[in-house]
Amino acid sequence: MPIEEIINIDFTQEDACSQILPRSPLASSYHANWDGIRLDHHQQPAFDTPEHTPQQHVIGVSLTKQSINAERVLNGHVQHECIKYGDVAVVPANSYHKSSWDLEAEFLILSLEKALFARAAYDSVDLQQMEIIPHFAAADPLIQQIGLALHSELESDGKGSRVYIESLATTLCIHLLKHYSALSPKIARHSDSEGLSRLKLQQTIEYINQNLEKDLGLAEIATAVGMSMYYFSRLFKQSTGFSPHQYVMNCRIERAKRLLAKTEEAIDQICEQVGFQSQSHFTNVFRKLIGTTPNAYRKQVKI
Repeated sequence: MPIEEIINIDFTQEDACSQILPRSPLASSYHANWDGIRLDHHQQPAFDTPEHTPQQHVIGVSLTKQSINAERVLNGHVQHECIKYGDVAVVPANSYHKSSWDLEAEFLILSLEKALFARAAYDSVDLQQMEIIPHFAAADPLIQQIGLALHSELESDGKGSRVYIESLATTLCIHLLKHYSALSPKIARHSDSEGLSRLKLQQTIEYINQNLEKDLGLAEIATAVGMSMYYFSRLFKQSTGFSPHQYVMNCRIERAKRLLAKTEEAIDQICEQVGFQSQSHFTNVFRKLIGTTPNAYRKQVKI
């Protein structure tokens, strides 16, 4: 009997999942060009995948409402699983994996480039030495919520804010390095009371305000002030009380308020000038922060 070939999966390829699953994904972030992370939303029948090895770290998040009986093989270790809604399995890059399940299943597949972890661990010697190790299906509320948040961004026409997506990806990487690695490392710390220096904070705020019309990414802002994403994000929040994503959103809405009050430009033009990728996203964020729509706000201030 011939030996079954192990399939190599590269999630930078559009049809990666078609090599191991019978149906195409319901949705994929492939064309959204997210940096270093990809999400695929699947609805698959009962199935037995061939053995495969991914080039990226892969996380599966179950969205099936009822429990599913499954069998998973990870690097030769076999485990029977009763997979519940929200359960998470971690398949590291270059590991050997196959699985089978007995019912129609809905799930997310998150694939992460190894370079993401290198950037996230930049400021910690301990974390730089960590290797993600395989984990069979089990509950992990944080990974579940990150997966659902990314899925929500994907549903918004795949045009979610880059800084938000990158913040989620960074949080996910750090969580995996802390809880799904060969050791239990401690992140290197400096004095929590310091935050960013006054100069770094000023440079950051100036850079954000000068580039609000762009789809700003967390990596781009951190690079502009000469810092790694994780280190910058942590210190920025200590300094301002806001995550970079929250701060950028607040700046965009404040600028939009000024334009609405002092110009006659159309709402869609203002939306573009303050960096939103769609008018619906702009309206939703404006309503959330200000309590009314851009059009209603303009009428109020023009009275």
